[in-house]
Amino acid sequence: MVSSLDSRPMASPQPEHFLFVTDPMQSHIIPARRLASRIAAAMPNARVTFSTAVSGHRHMFPHLTSPDGEVVHGLVSYIPYSDGFDAGFNPESHGVGVDAYRERAREVGSVTLAAVFARLATRGHPVTRVVYTALVGWAPDVARAHGHGGGVPAALYWVKPATVFAVYYHYFHGHGAFLASCATSGRNADDVHLPGLPPLRAEDLPCFASMAAPGSRNYLTLDMLRGIFAALDEHRPTVLVDTFDALEPEALRAVPRLSLVAVGPVVVDEPCRPCVEMFQPSDANAYLGWLDAQPVRSVVFVSFGNVLSLSKRQSEELRRGLEATGRPYLLVARKMSGGNGGDSGKGMVVEWCSQAKVLSHRAVGCFVTHCRWDATLESITGGVPMVAVPRWGDQTTVAAMVEASAGVGVRAWTGADGVVERGELQRCVEMVMGGTDGAKAVRARAERWGQRAKEAAAAGGTSDRSLRAFASGL
Repeated sequence: MVSSLDSRPMASPQPEHFLFVTDPMQSHIIPARRLASRIAAAMPNARVTFSTAVSGHRHMFPHLTSPDGEVVHGLVSYIPYSDGFDAGFNPESHGVGVDAYRERAREVGSVTLAAVFARLATRGHPVTRVVYTALVGWAPDVARAHGHGGGVPAALYWVKPATVFAVYYHYFHGHGAFLASCATSGRNADDVHLPGLPPLRAEDLPCFASMAAPGSRNYLTLDMLRGIFAALDEHRPTVLVDTFDALEPEALRAVPRLSLVAVGPVVVDEPCRPCVEMFQPSDANAYLGWLDAQPVRSVVFVSFGNVLSLSKRQSEELRRGLEATGRPYLLVARKMSGGNGGDSGKGMVVEWCSQAKVLSHRAVGCFVTHCRWDATLESITGGVPMVAVPRWGDQTTVAAMVEASAGVGVRAWTGADGVVERGELQRCVEMVMGGTDGAKAVRARAERWGQRAKEAAAAGGTSDRSLRAFASGL
């Protein structure tokens, strides 16, 4: 006979609640929001909450009555934490360096993110999984302090390629001195061989020598990465990577001690688009009408992001080189007024554009880029060939992937002063947009890779299956 106690219905298990945590940098917020939207669509019974610093939250939702107020958009809720710089961090106005910002962000962020955990638990929706980006390496410590047993499990979302992850991993695991010496060897050096990776040229490596020099602009980046990889060694979390298996099959398996899971490109067919574009001016859509009037695959699109500025000479060489191609161009330059530019009137200069929309537009035939990874993936997904102009850090490694691994572009070389001259730019544009057999082959490969990227992210594709398995806890 079954007792009344045994016959009582079992309590329903607590639904999964994913909390995404990122710093306020646009290059991390955008891919993290895309991944959050994908998980929300893949797990309709789960909750997804997105938390960035108040300054990033304000950029996403500039019309809120309370700038740090909560927002529910589509399938994702947005609750900010404070990093101690709610109006945004500016070294000049705050009188402190990046190292001081990092320490304060960790100190204040750990407390205010813990308050987000507590607030959600009080509402009856405790966080069960955390996904964090690299610059908030303190977030897993907060996660471990909540929940039961070992705390809430956390996964790193790596918004760079798996190849870069593997190179950094090897730097911190016995190959540091070797890589630092290789990075100063120049263009004629022998290939660099690292465990599990295809050969790399010396000029393809991040500039480890300068990164390891105290006082250099990249020193703090290397120090931050050292902390990230030390934590990965200790806790062995899943590492979600914005890439796809066909693009980086070796790199995804080059670090067998860690589980790297390809879940990208997340830009494809976003199931829940953000409600606003960050940094969007009021007249932002004028460029779309201009693109509509251009022939198919005729426009050279140029954007170097919004963090680093171009020198006066580089700006002049860039404009002159674009004019010399004789092709229409769309140039993003935040400090220049919008409208038609250039001597021949073929170009349009804008302060902002939706990069994903531009790279999926039929008129765009080439992307001149500094090789930030999310921009590179957007170009690959759009089937758009690239002229790679890496400027710092691991952008050189991404440029090598564009040119040598995928074969969807060419790298433009700089002079001794770091400037890409007009003739070099013109040469590179013709190498991907011209009528030669080589240019046609680049375009054909770009189209094939675009199709493979879409297939990976589509329902049933390799990345889609991997993401669903992760979200389901398999």
